[in-house]
Amino acid sequence: MGDFRVKQIENNQQRAAFYLDMIRDLEALEIMLNEGLIDHGSETIGAEQELCLIDEVGDPASRGLDFLDKITDPHYTNELALFNLEINLDPLKLHGHCFSTLEENLNALLSIGHDVGKDLGTDIFLTGILPTIKFRHLQFENMTPERRYKLLSNDLLERRGGDFEIYLDGVDHFNTTLKSVLFEACNTSFQLHLQIAPDEFVDQFNWAQMISGPVLSACTNSPLLFGKELWAENRIGLFKQSLDTRNTKNHQRVKMSRVYFGDKWLTTSPVDLWRNELVRFPLILIGENVGNSLDVLEEGHIPALRSIRLHNGTTYTWNRLCYGRTRSAAHIRIECRYLPSGPTVVDEIANFVFWIGLMKAMPDNWNKMIEHINFRTVKDNFIRAARTGVQSVFYWMGKYISARDLIMNELLPMAQRGLLDHGVDAEDVRYYLGIIADRVSGMKTGSIWMVDNFRRLLTKHNSVTSSNIITTTSSEIQNENIPVHEWPDTKLVYPVTEPMVEHLMRSKIYAIQEDHSIRFAKYIMEWKGIGHLPVENKQGVLMGIISKRFLDEIEEDETVKDHMTTELITCLPSCTKSEARRKLEKHGIHSLLVVEENRLVGIVTDTDVLD
Repeated sequence: MGDFRVKQIENNQQRAAFYLDMIRDLEALEIMLNEGLIDHGSETIGAEQELCLIDEVGDPASRGLDFLDKITDPHYTNELALFNLEINLDPLKLHGHCFSTLEENLNALLSIGHDVGKDLGTDIFLTGILPTIKFRHLQFENMTPERRYKLLSNDLLERRGGDFEIYLDGVDHFNTTLKSVLFEACNTSFQLHLQIAPDEFVDQFNWAQMISGPVLSACTNSPLLFGKELWAENRIGLFKQSLDTRNTKNHQRVKMSRVYFGDKWLTTSPVDLWRNELVRFPLILIGENVGNSLDVLEEGHIPALRSIRLHNGTTYTWNRLCYGRTRSAAHIRIECRYLPSGPTVVDEIANFVFWIGLMKAMPDNWNKMIEHINFRTVKDNFIRAARTGVQSVFYWMGKYISARDLIMNELLPMAQRGLLDHGVDAEDVRYYLGIIADRVSGMKTGSIWMVDNFRRLLTKHNSVTSSNIITTTSSEIQNENIPVHEWPDTKLVYPVTEPMVEHLMRSKIYAIQEDHSIRFAKYIMEWKGIGHLPVENKQGVLMGIISKRFLDEIEEDETVKDHMTTELITCLPSCTKSEARRKLEKHGIHSLLVVEENRLVGIVTDTDVLD
């Protein structure tokens, strides 16, 4: 979706014409591959850094447009949500001190961003999923006002035939819906690029698929979503569902999500990756003035292949074919998209070094080995890594092996050889792979650090406050660029002076349905030692409240809805502590129901709001 010059499909003629443009692009790419017009010799790396904007307490700050107005560096660009940005790093030759240079370049760009953020009351933060994101941050007003984003969201929503639904299950359970693609805005990644020689692409792409699970397991950093502890790398499951146009009505037909890992080995040509996407996924947007790639090629120039690249930008494989060009040459790359942003720049560069080292250490007989490896086991390894991270057990080369043993005993030595054989500085190799080794041997990835501290914080705070402490602490340590395996635990102190109700409320609430009996209501209040019971309908909408002190005068077989109080004193989660306290004092009550979109999300008492 890097092409801004897009428009909506208005009629069948436009659609047919653009399909023809894409077919011409594929034919042009095939000609370039067959005639040796794709660069064979350069070994170039690159990266894209996605990031979050946060305020002083770690909540999302929707200041992306203001940020870009003030910053003068062209490496920065916008993202789907106003609280996300992206940095496009300059490519480097894979040689010598390229990785330490990349770290210096990224730190310099982030330093510029930190300075701009100070003037806006924001900071930039690297993380896979911002722990403090809440449902209210995913409304349309927080979508970057670029036409392509709205067109994409509306088209995918129409194809789905209803709201996007997210379902993830881990230690906690998460299930909700949204009327746009903004769930995708929760995800921030560190995307890696490696230029590939055309005659090596098929083997290299398959090898990239093979190593995806083990590499991901060492790098997870996104275990929290909406205050829930779910997968080690929630981005994988969330991204897939956030753009999924499939529905559950035709379960017998096999269809793929637009976010996918793959279903088989690549056996023929890089062009087949894009052919498959063209066949599988309907066209969403069309470009303006894309031109005829075959004519450009006939005239002796390098075509941009804008049509098929635009379509490729609306499908999301975790390892993706990319095409680029200069005035004199074209090249193809593999983009690794599954790694999260953060926890620190040095961690990200270590992840990059690990991936590149393994890519360059592909076994010489890999094209023979692949004949004996079932692709489904490779995909299974990837999902295992997303769910359980470095604690995973993989099926690797005919045996089950723990992620730690596989990485420490087999993959790190392979990566080291691959890097040294391609001229990467030996001290850089030792330093960055040492970070991976310490992280994996100590079982302390970003996800594990977050989960350990989140569980500890929950003994003192609710999930909202715990998420704020996790975020503000991570931001402070991140700015020191300390590898995550060396991070200290969070402090248990609360990070804000004027908290909102959502930081204080209790979200585990007992409620009763309106058509239940008074007898059942009595039992619930007796068993749980409570004096009031919220009343909901079958759809979970708050309808009223019933009080214990009035129940003795009511026949036990009567229904709750006939005796509940419907004039409720409520507040929003964003209500401040002092506002809640004043409301309690004004009405002479001891607790407030916390309601958002007519649904009960918590309860706050007079004790909770005491200074």
